[in-house]
Amino acid sequence: MGAISLVRSNKWVILSLVAILATTLIFIYQMQIKETLSAYWDITIEHTGISFIFPISWVGLLVFSVARKRTLIKPQFWNIWLSGLLLCLLLSGVFSYFDTEIPLFGEANLGGSLGSFLSGNSFLYGLIRLTMLGLLVVTTYKPYRMIKVYTLILFKVGSCLKWLMSIAISLLKITKPHMSRNIVPKNSSKIGERSKGNVSIKKAPIPEIPTFPAKKPNHSVDEKKAPASKTPKITQAVVENTLIPHDSYQDKLDQPNPTKTSFTVHPGELESWALPPISVLKPSDPAEDQYIDQSDTAQVIEKTLGEYGIEVVVEEIKPGPVVTMFGLVPGWVRRTRRVKEQTQDGNIVIDTAGKAVMKTIEEKTRVKVDAITAREKDLALALAAPSIRIEAPIPGTSLVGIEVPNQKPSIVTLRSIMSTNEFYSMKQNSKLGLALGKGSGGDIAVADLAKMPHLLIAGSTGSGKSVCMNAVIACIIMQNSPWETRLLLIDPKRVELTPYNGIPHLLCPVIVDVDLAVNSLKGMVREMLRRYKVMEEAGARNIETFNKNLPPSSRMPNIVICVDELADLMMAASYDIEHSIIRLAQLGRATGIHLVVATQRPSVNVVTGLIKANFPSRISFAVASQVDSRTILDSVGAEKLLGRGDMLYQPQDVPKPRRIQGVYLSDAEVEDLVKHWHHQVGPMPPYISLEPPDEESVPVARNLDKDLGDELMDQAIELATSYNRLSTSLLQRRLRIGYPRAARLMDLLEEEGIVGSGESGKSREVLIGKMKSQEWGQ
Repeated sequence: MGAISLVRSNKWVILSLVAILATTLIFIYQMQIKETLSAYWDITIEHTGISFIFPISWVGLLVFSVARKRTLIKPQFWNIWLSGLLLCLLLSGVFSYFDTEIPLFGEANLGGSLGSFLSGNSFLYGLIRLTMLGLLVVTTYKPYRMIKVYTLILFKVGSCLKWLMSIAISLLKITKPHMSRNIVPKNSSKIGERSKGNVSIKKAPIPEIPTFPAKKPNHSVDEKKAPASKTPKITQAVVENTLIPHDSYQDKLDQPNPTKTSFTVHPGELESWALPPISVLKPSDPAEDQYIDQSDTAQVIEKTLGEYGIEVVVEEIKPGPVVTMFGLVPGWVRRTRRVKEQTQDGNIVIDTAGKAVMKTIEEKTRVKVDAITAREKDLALALAAPSIRIEAPIPGTSLVGIEVPNQKPSIVTLRSIMSTNEFYSMKQNSKLGLALGKGSGGDIAVADLAKMPHLLIAGSTGSGKSVCMNAVIACIIMQNSPWETRLLLIDPKRVELTPYNGIPHLLCPVIVDVDLAVNSLKGMVREMLRRYKVMEEAGARNIETFNKNLPPSSRMPNIVICVDELADLMMAASYDIEHSIIRLAQLGRATGIHLVVATQRPSVNVVTGLIKANFPSRISFAVASQVDSRTILDSVGAEKLLGRGDMLYQPQDVPKPRRIQGVYLSDAEVEDLVKHWHHQVGPMPPYISLEPPDEESVPVARNLDKDLGDELMDQAIELATSYNRLSTSLLQRRLRIGYPRAARLMDLLEEEGIVGSGESGKSREVLIGKMKSQEWGQ
């Protein structure tokens, strides 16, 4: 202790002596020290250049951190020091691209041989290596954040590649022929004989949708009342001499009418179209149909409600593919109270002490259903379920139903539903039967599209909306030949329905363009009105009555229009799309035209009030909020669905929606189903024109404001021809535009002489009618 205190008291003296001693030694050995330092300096400059400053600085910072800030040398900061060391190497490689003219550094570059090794001999190769080293520096400094960034980049690249592959596959499916002409049907020679050589069948690939225009049937009342002979009636059809490839829908609309030649089609030839067998679809897994015993869950439900004073008894358990339905019988609310005991005469019983004898009686009342539904969240907590659904009562019973999600949900295949007796019974009465899935209690859910008669489907992304659309199309083409049902598929997303390109049921290739979709819907309105005229001449009220006494080759086929994403169409041309869909929905049932419309945004801007009013049958998959559920179903509940095919089906004849697990149809099953139709050759049904009617083409304004657009002005002119008076507010409501644009439209209509002048904010008189408007447009 004495020595230490002596050193502390004479600290500066000792330091002075050490400095004098060091100076003396340096002076004595200065030549040797100079030569040693010069040799080490040359070696350092040769190998590291000027970049030796960076590792020295790194070591200095490390020593300073050890001496002053010990928290920076803890293990959790290893990435900072490691990234700093890698940064020194990166700077050495960057400095190797620069040479120096300072004599002190000689002829070496600023990075030395270490930097030259890192940068390599080639500039491009060295730049790539240094870039990778820089990414390693950043990754080491922020490892968790950079891993997320790399994962996101890989996911985006994978999504782009998947999208490009799907586009390439779709293009290949569209361009390649779907059948070979080398396979000649048995009846081809007969057809050639009947046509007397007018129709030539070449051994060449048939285009995707070979269609043959036919004359419009004109059946009079006399023909209908004519007695039918025992021999099958031969119907005259019209077929083109040449096959028209369907490269695009617009090309088909623009091409001139080819020369037509008539030949006869026997009813037996229509049977050459073979319907797909049920073996095309994948069978269900037997292991998934084995349901787990749910008695323990029933005891948990009874115990949980009993803890809140609600007495129930689980009387029925119906296991389903995704949820299990528990049927509860409400118990009693028991209360006790003490009353004075009385004799039969009504006198109070007195004991020996002279006091009235008291007795306990029990009063009970039924448990209210509201008391059970109020414990929904408590039951979900006790069952460890994300959500449960209480249905009070279960339709057709006096039980309160609780739907609890299964721990291991099972898949419902399309084949398992189409093989049931329920679907077979419906198939006997209708060709438009749909296999929807299984209910929450395992019951089979089927529906008839002809009775719906239109279906609206809504649900968020990934909820099973497109799979349901594929199942609807699969059910139709598995039960109907091209002569019985035709399809019009509209797919703005370009990837969901395009695999069906090439099947003979299509009226035209799958429509992916919005403008073509608008024209095709207008063309279907024209076809609907044409059918009404034909049925009026035949004295038939609907398509079933019209086809009843006709041979198969003269019957009108049903037409099913499938729109996979209504929101995209409404955003591009809301007025035209809504107008066409409403007219088809209002009048299409009697003519055999049915709509199946799907959207992932069930907002009021997409599913308008008029559209919803004309779609009484609706399906809602999982949605984001109660507002979306009310928009599609007019009730809540869809926001609690589990997704992946879990839906609420609201038919037109049932007041409450029904929970169903939808069928699953894989891409491989769709491909096999399409291949079945591709590999067949048979007579095509008559051609149905999708060209929009001429009367709906509206004249374009001559002095048109560029900001408004031709289409908006056309809609305003068409709207003006439908009313006697026109106001700015009417333009706002019908065209869904703001007040400035509506006021500008009104001014343009006044300049063109369509409406008269008037005061601001009041309606104006329409000066010209529809015929005058057409003359003005010409």
